[in-house]
Amino acid sequence: MSKWVLGILVIIIFSTGYTSLNNHHSENIDTLWKLPKNDLSTLPKSSYAVLTQVYNDHMLRNRDMTFRDERLLTSTETRTPDVKLPTYKTKEEWEVRKKFLKQRVLVSTGLWPMPDKTSLNPKYYHKIEHEDYIVETVTIETYPGYFLAGNLYSPKKGNGPFPAVLTPHGHFDYGRLNNDDINSIPGRCINLARQGYVVFAYDMPGYNDTRQVSHTFADDNISPLYSINLAGLQLWNSIRAMDFLTGLSKVDTKRVGITGASGGATQIFLLTAVDNRFQVSAPVNMVSNHMQGGDLCENAPGLRINTINAEIAAMTAPKPLLLISNTNDWTYNTRNTIVPVFKSYYRLYNAEDKLKNEHFDYKHNFNRSSREAMYGWFGKWLLGENDPTKLWEKPFVVDSDKDLLAFMNEKNSNTKVNFAELPATAYHDIPKLDDKGLKEELKAIYVKQLSQYWPKDQKSLQTFKAIYGTSLQHLMSVNTPADIDCKIMRRSKGNGFIATQLLISTKDKNEWIPCVLYQPLALATSTVILTADEGKAHWVKKDSDTPDETVLKLLSQKSNVLVPDLFKQGEHVLQTGTLTRRDEIKNKFFTTYNLTDREQHVQDILTIIKAIRVNKDLSQNISLYATGNTGITGLLLAPVTNDLNKIALDGDDFDPTTDQNMLKVQVPGILRMGGFKTVLALAAGKHLMVYNANPALMSSGITEVSRLENNKSFSVTTENVAPGKVTDFLKN
Repeated sequence: MSKWVLGILVIIIFSTGYTSLNNHHSENIDTLWKLPKNDLSTLPKSSYAVLTQVYNDHMLRNRDMTFRDERLLTSTETRTPDVKLPTYKTKEEWEVRKKFLKQRVLVSTGLWPMPDKTSLNPKYYHKIEHEDYIVETVTIETYPGYFLAGNLYSPKKGNGPFPAVLTPHGHFDYGRLNNDDINSIPGRCINLARQGYVVFAYDMPGYNDTRQVSHTFADDNISPLYSINLAGLQLWNSIRAMDFLTGLSKVDTKRVGITGASGGATQIFLLTAVDNRFQVSAPVNMVSNHMQGGDLCENAPGLRINTINAEIAAMTAPKPLLLISNTNDWTYNTRNTIVPVFKSYYRLYNAEDKLKNEHFDYKHNFNRSSREAMYGWFGKWLLGENDPTKLWEKPFVVDSDKDLLAFMNEKNSNTKVNFAELPATAYHDIPKLDDKGLKEELKAIYVKQLSQYWPKDQKSLQTFKAIYGTSLQHLMSVNTPADIDCKIMRRSKGNGFIATQLLISTKDKNEWIPCVLYQPLALATSTVILTADEGKAHWVKKDSDTPDETVLKLLSQKSNVLVPDLFKQGEHVLQTGTLTRRDEIKNKFFTTYNLTDREQHVQDILTIIKAIRVNKDLSQNISLYATGNTGITGLLLAPVTNDLNKIALDGDDFDPTTDQNMLKVQVPGILRMGGFKTVLALAAGKHLMVYNANPALMSSGITEVSRLENNKSFSVTTENVAPGKVTDFLKN
């Protein structure tokens, strides 16, 4: 479970009767909460307002925000000045976190499960021999029909095998051909080759020769459903570039370094997070707790939920890592905020000598000073050279553009256009696969993978659940809280029941969920969570002092009934005019850092389940009955919790066969993992009933999986089952 969520369990047992929100100090919040033991004769009579309104009139009049949900007030974006890195007590704890983060990177970038590595079919174009190094222009086929271009620099003398360096270029005007005082990619490659390295500098999509798609690839609303994103394409290209470089006979695969600046540094630590074929890393002017990368290629949905770049970069530990920072960009304070925490990670491995920071007084760059720091660091670990002065940069002359390009006739800094959008005079002999073709190819890969992993026997069932269950966990980015806070507002009595108004939150998070708990007068043998699109008011007739027939029947069946306002439902909103710093529109990369409303609904139910489980006054036999479109929420929840006994879900006649409909689900990546077919398969071992299902949800494949689970309590029907039959299903 995420370190960002885990906290020290503090048990404070507190009992209270009617409590006004005017007395909302911390001592009135229960952690491991108990229900008050009221004399029923002293409880006020229930009313419509009592059963539907948790926030009292005094709080509304005073605009008291103490128990309003923090998620409505703030959100995370690319600039994160207040985020602090977590620390870990043991190496084992950190290794668990590293495994989690590796999965997160792969899932968010669409590379979980990893696509097959097809033949690279390297093609060499120009070869220029200099006195002490050779440079060649190369393309490799990272996906069938999709070509990544780069330049391969090699030592002129010696037989090898040579150490190697992989170097992405970052967001500099001319990519791998950029050559100025701020950043010379050819300059760094030439000097490294002279020092005895084989170096591969390769394009970002949309730069130089890699223009079958532009640098705005997949910047639409449909592609995220399939986890098709520029960050994923770029990471895959880096993995395949590493395949190419380490596959060369002249390369010593035990001596591989990787370095880049700015967006190139982002490529570095995303690669080192998922690919272990390197020995030393030097990300330049990127790692900070202040800014996380503002380009499309650095932001995939879900990538940085509850984490930041620095934690991902720290996954390099215990391998040698040089962090280069400077005074005139967002790394200005890295040496004070990031490096000390990184030292604690390296200390877990007794490897503090493998971490170093070099801090310079320049604007954003990978200039000569930064390059020479990198040369010295790589020299120490890859060449065995401890005197960095021997590796200081020597003057260099860069070859002409035409001798370094594969398809383009000259370099072009406009990264927002692909080959099809350039004049024909700008290029020659270009590949045929285009933007649309690549997206279709990726979708076909995902469909094929799902078919390959679909359960056929018990062994393949477990593999399927491990792969696609992990995928769903990361796509949803939800978890059961380690502990909760509860605020009991007031209690009332009705005809045969007690109603308790309460607010529930993940402990110390201020993520307050307004709820009403109905209890029968007799000892309850189960607890049912009821959800509806309108929230808790759905379960009370207008101006009535009793809940509706569904709640009353469940009470008669000796069930506690908890009805919430999920995120943005009912009272779970801000009062009109409240200033909020949550911006889902202007924050272009909102889903990179934040849960969607649907995902928040799932999180809310998990929090409520935890609240029930830690309350010994409530039956731990917990079930869920989700009506309307919250049935879809319940379906997404079912595979990610084992704490529900029975699950009854309204399928809402939801048609999952169109992309436009699936946008309403608000789960980026849901179609990458196979949509609701896969979700149902992952839930096939549950005691679950889906009614009012669209025929498109019915699949023989799902039935086969439920048979493998040997589960006769799983059903999906198009019948619109009456509430009375659903409550019969929920009866013990």
